[in-house]
Amino acid sequence: MATVYRRGAVWWVRFRLGGVHVRRSAKTTKKAEAQVFLRRLLDEAATKARGDAPRHSFNEAVERYFVEASLKPKTRHCYGSSSRALKPSFEPLFLDQIGRRAIADFVSSRKKDGVSDTSIRRDLAFLSSLCAMAIRWGWLEANPVTAYNKKALKEARPRTRFLQPAEFERLLATSSPEMRPALILAVETGMRKEELFGLTVGDIDLLRREIHLERTKTSSPRRVPMSERAMQTVQDLLHAPNRPGSPYLLCRADGTRYGDMKKGFANACRRAKIANFRWHDLRHTFASWFVQQDGDLYRLSRILGHATLQMTARYGHLRTSDLHAEIEKVARKRTQDRLIMSPQKPTPDH
Repeated sequence: MATVYRRGAVWWVRFRLGGVHVRRSAKTTKKAEAQVFLRRLLDEAATKARGDAPRHSFNEAVERYFVEASLKPKTRHCYGSSSRALKPSFEPLFLDQIGRRAIADFVSSRKKDGVSDTSIRRDLAFLSSLCAMAIRWGWLEANPVTAYNKKALKEARPRTRFLQPAEFERLLATSSPEMRPALILAVETGMRKEELFGLTVGDIDLLRREIHLERTKTSSPRRVPMSERAMQTVQDLLHAPNRPGSPYLLCRADGTRYGDMKKGFANACRRAKIANFRWHDLRHTFASWFVQQDGDLYRLSRILGHATLQMTARYGHLRTSDLHAEIEKVARKRTQDRLIMSPQKPTPDH
């Protein structure tokens, strides 16, 4: 049923289109204007249903998406895989034919093939991004993915694998001299791998004991404070006798930067007998040590450059000292209350 309703001071419209519930803001505080807006949307939908408006296929949208969308290389690679996974189910369809039923059939098919819920969620994230772009192009009225209930798809538990200090020192001992500074800076600053290996000498402020990161995953510059060990490591690198003239802090003998140290890192972990450990887990190690030493989650979020505090909250279970203090406070109060409530024994007469 098509209707208008108010959210706060602004009127919204609601109607059903091709099995999908559409909700749009009329961007007005007047009910009459919202009703006019609703009638216009319904007229446009009716015109499109009669075939007066051109229809666009899923393949056509995918092709245009990868030309126009501004994506980071890693996201582009991930979305490319998702587009190939979606193709068998959606290639025969026009965009306006993609509804909850088509999405549900796709999810069922992927599950039968043994694909994890995490991968299916990633595929749907791409489909949602594609449909959002199609709406901006005027090729689609509503995003069908938002109408699909994803509660049946379990979210993967966030990975928080980290090393104990003794394990880290063992890893350092089994790593190459070239890798040790990178390992130390990773666990002393919490920088991401690309932030670390892309670090230039100009990014380092020794006077303020800070690293200024301009190129970050979230595209938001941030400053990372350096611990004493991180400062010493940076100074040792800068003053190394045979250091080449390179803008990069971590560089090879010819001055070029490292892309990563994947092979050497894997070998060092194997020699140190550390299993199920990835380079990104060094960042988890920094965060875990920070919280275990009663570091504040908000400040940790700023250091790590997380987009939301919710991402940092995954480490909250590691800090228990405040819980112990609260338990002791409650226990003391309970003891005092029990003493007050207990009957006093009469004093014997002498």
